[in-house]
Amino acid sequence: MKFTRLFLFLLLILSSCGDTSIEPIDRYILIHDNSSKVWLVDKQLDGDKDYTPLQIEYKEIIVFHESRNAYFHTLKTLGTKPGVKKSFWLDEAKNEFGFSGNKKDLVFEIVSISRKRIVLKPKNNSYKYTIVLIPFPEY
Repeated sequence: MKFTRLFLFLLLILSSCGDTSIEPIDRYILIHDNSSKVWLVDKQLDGDKDYTPLQIEYKEIIVFHESRNAYFHTLKTLGTKPGVKKSFWLDEAKNEFGFSGNKKDLVFEIVSISRKRIVLKPKNNSYKYTIVLIPFPEY
């Protein structure tokens, strides 16, 4: 009797797992969380040199929206000046992340991307620094 119950239980478990599949995560969701997300430019690196402003009020933030628009702000001027609007894109086939705006496009190689940290290395001298983005900290 116990053997029959165990056999039926195992059969039920094994048969229910057959149709499950893992769907890939849309990497855009990591950037904007299906709405908008504020990222702090935590580091600006040129090789082994760090050009990040020391005082937090001079650091930059980027607000990413689900509409694929991004707004660049300096914390010191937040609320007093409008941010610089750019559209952003992600090309997984080329491992590229970019910003398009009025002047020139900024194109980066994706070094790493997760919910907690994004590291972008400039391509084709489109920007001076490798940037490390972290979600804006809650103080």
